Amino acid sequence: MSQRNKKKKRAPTRRRKKKSTGKIFTTRLFSFLMLLGLLLFSMGAAGYVIFFRTTVAHGAQLSSNEADIVFEEPYSIIPDLPVGLQPVGDSNLPMVAIIIDDMGYHEKIGSELLALPINLTFSFLPSAPFTQELEEQAFQAGRVVLLHLPMEPKSKEWDPGQGALLTGQDRRQQKILFDQNLQAVPHAVGINNHMGSLYTENRAVMADLMELIRSQGLFYVDSFTTADSQGLAAARAANVPAARRHIFLDNVHSPDKVCKQLENLVLSAEEKGWAIGIGHPNQATLSALTTCRSKLLERVRLVSAQELVMKLNTL
Repeated sequence: MSQRNKKKKRAPTRRRKKKSTGKIFTTRLFSFLMLLGLLLFSMGAAGYVIFFRTTVAHGAQLSSNEADIVFEEPYSIIPDLPVGLQPVGDSNLPMVAIIIDDMGYHEKIGSELLALPINLTFSFLPSAPFTQELEEQAFQAGRVVLLHLPMEPKSKEWDPGQGALLTGQDRRQQKILFDQNLQAVPHAVGINNHMGSLYTENRAVMADLMELIRSQGLFYVDSFTTADSQGLAAARAANVPAARRHIFLDNVHSPDKVCKQLENLVLSAEEKGWAIGIGHPNQATLSALTTCRSKLLERVRLVSAQELVMKLNTL
């Protein structure tokens, strides 16, 4: 074969090699871009999940050192003894009920509060992420369970959360939401309001709500987030057993401050014969109930909210 023919046969081989190299480069570039895209997508998804869980779920599983979340409207008035409810006691000791509100968002602290060897009452938010398991724990431990029913506040700064009762809802909407919220806390024997400074001042909607509460054989504790609350009056008119809160224990998240509020709760009970305090699942309240309870609660008889309300309403 001539030298010229050999060169002609080699030319196609060189062209095929060049084409193959270009194809490999393109494939590698495509793979690199795909991997880069997947990495960016994963980082974005992780960021979204972290943001969503923190902002929307309100830090569902909080560490004990993390800043506490404010769920209630800040209101600390100690109400006078309601007209028609007389002082009560047992063995010369006044009665005190302590309700832990906002249960269901703080898994660890909620479990630790449930484990305390004292007769606390636990009120669960219906849409909180750990309500189902913690509510069952409370029931199995023999604790009294309440539905912490979300209601409309006055300020838009405060978000009552999913399933909240609003003053603009008609009776049908109110009943649907009431039933859904109650189903989420199946062991509830009573109800207290979550926020609700606007809602509880409206006598008409509170009257409708009391009819629903009475139809389920429940009692009502007014969290008393406004001095103009119609909760107790509406409950009496509907023959619903009811009482109302005297002291918020932990508007300030400090163990010393909570211990001082426990002291005020005891003093209020000694003056009136009974008192109801409301606390929340945070580290300060857990610490105070662990370290201060013995000295303070030896002066009162700590009972469930159910026992206290029923006692008040049989006088």
